[in-house]
Amino acid sequence: METRCHEIAELVANLRKTKAGFDADLQSGGLDRAKIIQQDLENKIAAFYEQLLPVEFRELIKNEGEALDKFFGKHVSIPSLPESITLEKFKYWESIGFELHYLPAEEMKSEKDFPGWNKKPSPWFYEKIRAKSIAEDSAMLRGGWILIDGRPKPEYQSGDQAYVDDSLAETLTKLRKSGNLLGYKIAASRFDISWDELRDGEVKAAFAELLHTVPEDIQLPRAIEWNFIGNVHHPEWGDTNSWEWFQDEFIAGGGGLYGGRLGNGGLSNVGVYASFVRDSGIGFRLLVRFAK
Repeated sequence: METRCHEIAELVANLRKTKAGFDADLQSGGLDRAKIIQQDLENKIAAFYEQLLPVEFRELIKNEGEALDKFFGKHVSIPSLPESITLEKFKYWESIGFELHYLPAEEMKSEKDFPGWNKKPSPWFYEKIRAKSIAEDSAMLRGGWILIDGRPKPEYQSGDQAYVDDSLAETLTKLRKSGNLLGYKIAASRFDISWDELRDGEVKAAFAELLHTVPEDIQLPRAIEWNFIGNVHHPEWGDTNSWEWFQDEFIAGGGGLYGGRLGNGGLSNVGVYASFVRDSGIGFRLLVRFAK
């Protein structure tokens, strides 16, 4: 701790020295040199703020940058984390299998050819956007930090399958015992839950309590987000013969989007299913979208 304080003190002293030189050049009319010092000062301030971040956050931002640069084949600037994300929350989320990831604002059109986009959503997905059966911005990454469950999707086993070390199990059991979730084979299972039930206020409140957030920020990943994160971080999500619900609503027919089944295309698989149906082969994962 003493060493860390000493490093910060040195950085502050360096900033003050640079600022003094900047002020002196401004007063003496040395505008060209002042502009050079201004750029140096801005770089040092950015470096100073970076040093104030916990090492875990610096490592996270570094890793996200490297992964996104590789996917897009170009540099992607990673912003700082929202103020609501504390180191304590980060460690807690990590302990229950949830991960922080940054989604850049980018329209993921089918004709784009990013180096890391090995499995694009199926043509059906883009056809439904053009037909306005799903939202026009369904292929748009909206930008910002998100929290998402990083677990693998289990292989289908007639409804007996389960997500590994499922941190939602206790919450799901309580929701079923209270009658908020109905019609199930296994009380702790993420399967046999409808798209409609996952949007219920009391269900979202229970998930929010577990994730130390607010119900308004709880949702499912949109199909394009699930596909993007799968390509960048979790290609194994498409390696099993089960599905997951997505956040997207099928406007044309009152259903919800789902997908991810290996036999139907894995990460590319997107389809629609009746929103009230509970299916032993459709699970889900949660996503938290932080306010900007």
